[in-house]
Amino acid sequence: MALEEHHVQARDIAMLIADGGGVHRLTSGTNSVFRITNAAGSSTILKVYGSSSYQRREHRALDALREVEGLPTVIEWGTTDETDWVRFEDAGRWTLASLPGDSKAATQAGSLLRRLHEADSSKLSNLVEGIGAEWMHTALHGNFSRLERYRRRLGIPSEVFDRASDLSFPPTGPPRASHTRPAPNAFVIDDSGVVTLTGWIWATLAPPEWDYTYAYWQLSRHPGAAEPFSSGYGATVEPDALRAWVAFHITAALLREAEQRDGRLDDLRPYVEQLAAAV
Repeated sequence: MALEEHHVQARDIAMLIADGGGVHRLTSGTNSVFRITNAAGSSTILKVYGSSSYQRREHRALDALREVEGLPTVIEWGTTDETDWVRFEDAGRWTLASLPGDSKAATQAGSLLRRLHEADSSKLSNLVEGIGAEWMHTALHGNFSRLERYRRRLGIPSEVFDRASDLSFPPTGPPRASHTRPAPNAFVIDDSGVVTLTGWIWATLAPPEWDYTYAYWQLSRHPGAAEPFSSGYGATVEPDALRAWVAFHITAALLREAEQRDGRLDDLRPYVEQLAAAV
């Protein structure tokens, strides 16, 4: 299904479920997310999946991790015209991306992520075998091999690219239940300050350092956010290890963007600058 066609169908499904209530689109990527408001003013969140595999992944992850405090509350799973969707309780209208200076919320986000990593992951183990240190080492150098063809278009200086590609990946902790993309906009905040971690389609077993360093890297771009998050998590990563992880996350982001575009990549220069700073 083309993305434009999916967006049209997703809105039709949202209008059907709203049954005369208000419909406001929140995101319009592969999965479409809407806020649906009824006549009384209460709201729920509807996610219409771009593929059944996304629905299966998120359904399995949320079922396996249902005891973890801070995950979205599911109202119902459904299918309309062979398109899968889920409706959640509305977790809030703010995120760490929109409130980067909220140190209390950042601390809560860190605590939430720590609870996830300490949770029983046995029910999640049937998703994949899990990601370990050897996989990370291979993935990091695989990213650089694929990224080399885009180096000039991205404006990555050769010396930066060489230093980054020579990084040796540090030892990691054993794979645990992980979100894998805990960006600031995935941490949703309600009016009372309660934080919910959303977006579970990429959940798997991975070293806990993956989630921690991804969130830390993203939050470090907002002054004052990374340290409260780290405090809430209750652990840190050694500077050399952090550099290797940040290099991995940046190259993965650069690669995703470069492989999806035919035109200029100038707007990715901030990532290149972060990569240079990391190595």
